[in-house]
Amino acid sequence: MAVRVVVCYTGGVGSQAIRLLTGEPGLDLVGVLVHHAEKEGRDVGELVGIGPVGLAATRDVDALVALRADCVLWHGLTWEPEVIARFLAAGTNVYSSMGGWWPPFIPAEREILDRACAEGGSTFLAGGNIPGLVSDVLPLFVSGYAGQVEKIRCWQSDYVPHYPGAQQLQGALGMGLPVPEDSSPTEADQGWVWGIRQSAEIVAAGLGFELTDVRVTGKEYAAAFEDAVLQPSGLVVRKGTIAGARWTFTAYCGADGDVPFYEVVNEQTVGLGLAPGWRVREDEPNWKVEISGIPTITCVFDLAFDPGLEPVSALNAARAVNAIPILVAAEPGTKTMLDVPAPRAATLAHRATSVARPAEKRS
Repeated sequence: MAVRVVVCYTGGVGSQAIRLLTGEPGLDLVGVLVHHAEKEGRDVGELVGIGPVGLAATRDVDALVALRADCVLWHGLTWEPEVIARFLAAGTNVYSSMGGWWPPFIPAEREILDRACAEGGSTFLAGGNIPGLVSDVLPLFVSGYAGQVEKIRCWQSDYVPHYPGAQQLQGALGMGLPVPEDSSPTEADQGWVWGIRQSAEIVAAGLGFELTDVRVTGKEYAAAFEDAVLQPSGLVVRKGTIAGARWTFTAYCGADGDVPFYEVVNEQTVGLGLAPGWRVREDEPNWKVEISGIPTITCVFDLAFDPGLEPVSALNAARAVNAIPILVAAEPGTKTMLDVPAPRAATLAHRATSVARPAEKRS
């Protein structure tokens, strides 16, 4: 019997998840939630560029909860635990691409989601690329091959001019905004700390010690050389405004809480060669992890360039789809990557019934 799946929202990750689901034997896409009125009622295949699939998009959360699907993939712009809890209480497992999600760090939200999981006999799990892959999954995996580990360093360098969401590019990354005159904390900083701290908590728990603090220990910006209109988001980035942002986060442990054991550098750009030390080529690796120990290990995790895909969205969508069988099989409750098996490919490409790509490649 096919596993029935709902996808919430049709941004970069959600759209690619829909494309993958239409080609996965044993997975049945039964509902899609959208934000905007102009998308409501439209065929979801047409919305994501693969042609009609016979399923209309909706803005009606109640209708989707009432489906009591086996799994929901939450790819929203915002974190909405109360909405997610409604699906969980109805017996629908939920995977969110928003972060590693460390329940003890957010007690009030954990209570909401734990109660909903208990009521519905369902499971909640989260993951992404950062927080997620480079900030908890990969560091813990690589650490298993080193002894006497002293420090963990993680780097993300994303080139994202083709990301489809203007709100995320500007709200979370600052693209197109004036370059700040100082490094005073911003709302975006706090959002990143919220996510990176969850990864740091997972790494600390996985390695068996207590985290004491996570701080923004560096923040840099690079300005655009010329005016640009990013596609397909339509975001305007004027000359002299932010075209690159780089945060450094440091986590601490120890009896006095002052031993830095974990560092994450998150660089995001919509331009190349913005300044010395910034990304200069589109095909540079996205992620790197260094484990300082015996031996010291450096692991580079790269995505092959594909002009037909936004690579980071494709990675997060694939992880979400591959997590579905794990969620369905898991014991009820809120989980992290420490509690469940690592996702693996749900099927082989030659068994798929369609190709998970938009009808037209972007220019």
